[in-house]
Amino acid sequence: MKRLFLFVWIAVFVPSLCLAAQPEYDLLVTGSGRVVRFAPNFSVRWEYPAGNISDVQLLKNGNVLFADGRVIEVTPDKKIVFRYEPPAGKEGSFTCRRLENGNTLIGENYSGKVFELAPDGSVAFELQTRFETSDQHHRMRYVRKLQNGHYLVNHSGDHLVREYTANGEVVWEQKVPNIAFASERLENGNTLISSLDQITEYTPDGTIAWEFKTSELPELFIKNITGFYRRANGNLVVGCYAAYDAQGRGVGMFEMTRDKTLLWSYPKPTDGRKVDTNMMGVLMIEPPEKKTDSGH
Repeated sequence: MKRLFLFVWIAVFVPSLCLAAQPEYDLLVTGSGRVVRFAPNFSVRWEYPAGNISDVQLLKNGNVLFADGRVIEVTPDKKIVFRYEPPAGKEGSFTCRRLENGNTLIGENYSGKVFELAPDGSVAFELQTRFETSDQHHRMRYVRKLQNGHYLVNHSGDHLVREYTANGEVVWEQKVPNIAFASERLENGNTLISSLDQITEYTPDGTIAWEFKTSELPELFIKNITGFYRRANGNLVVGCYAAYDAQGRGVGMFEMTRDKTLLWSYPKPTDGRKVDTNMMGVLMIEPPEKKTDSGH
């Protein structure tokens, strides 16, 4: 009887403990005071020191573009080849994207402007957005340029996501329950938005098509959902800000399926290794045929 019980325990419990305990591919993420490339076992392949980084992109040439108030492009051998700096004392940019035309998309907090810098550093495009908050730190987070040429802007302090045309007309907006951090326009026309306690997919008319709330993964203590990377298979890699509480509970990042099954989570090491508590920008380095627009 004891042998049978032991066999059943091994057959039932051990496989479940071993299910995809680590990512399928490398990850490029914004850690605490660094941008870092992790191998699937979370060993560090590459890292570069920075400030409180919010957004990151792996460029086709292998360089890394990131925003931490500044926007910087750095080569694999850690040479800076592009830099944007806000005026002294002003809240700069927490979002960036290198566009197909070679311009660099930047959202500027203190001014509330979205602009594109040409490769020579000149301003190729500029858009003044609308905002209500007086807190220049929270006038915007992620900005993405859509395929139709419009701009999807997360007005974090206003708890609002807007779609602007190039001439500044608002053609869509969605109020969210908390800070509007990241958003992505999906192929079906819906918009996926993170707002600290949840990630919600809204239809064009504002109907909720899908939603994940932090309480739906009770095996994790999740604080402050920020950036996310949507994989080609629909899974979400999710990053968190101020991820751990005073008792050490929390998770820096994790991956879940569309049906909210947890696949892996970034552990909090107890052996003296660096702990990344602010992991706001996340992307998985999938093979080219599997990549989406959300991180590349």
